Amino acid sequence: MSIKFIFTSMALVVMIFLAGCGAKTATPTQNDQGSGATQPTQSTPPAGEYNADNEIMLPIISGNVANVTLDAMADGTTQQLKKGEVLAVSLESNPSTGYAWYATLSDPTVLVQMGEPQYQEPSSSSSNPVVGAAGTQTFFFQAAETGSTTLTLEYKRGWEDAVAPEKTVTIYTEVK
Repeated sequence: MSIKFIFTSMALVVMIFLAGCGAKTATPTQNDQGSGATQPTQSTPPAGEYNADNEIMLPIISGNVANVTLDAMADGTTQQLKKGEVLAVSLESNPSTGYAWYATLSDPTVLVQMGEPQYQEPSSSSSNPVVGAAGTQTFFFQAAETGSTTLTLEYKRGWEDAVAPEKTVTIYTEVK
């Protein structure tokens, strides 16, 4: 694995993280003072043309929509879900170390991952952020088909293929 690849990968992760922190403008609305003035509108690119300024940000899935919420203590347990239910798994993560959680499913038709995992930075009691502290990485899965599957979550550096994961959480699921 080359140093150039590692730095390129890390730069990509930072760019993605920073892009997610940017403010996006909302849909234009009428001014509340009744002057008839409207806020500037966003232009829509022609079909098939990508324009980063008009990128739609998907809402972050909150833990409130999950029917079952688990953490690392669920390692080795069997969880029973009904078809259509949502499972959330929240695990401590510190991306500043290069580590992240990666999910694999033995049968991805039974349990389907809902988008990318969401990262929540650590909370701080002061106005200064907690630099280098671990936050929480949350995965969301939906029970799509009846059956059984094994959800394996590995905490590792994505570029270290030949290295064993630092931590592993295994959750067995049955969808009825």
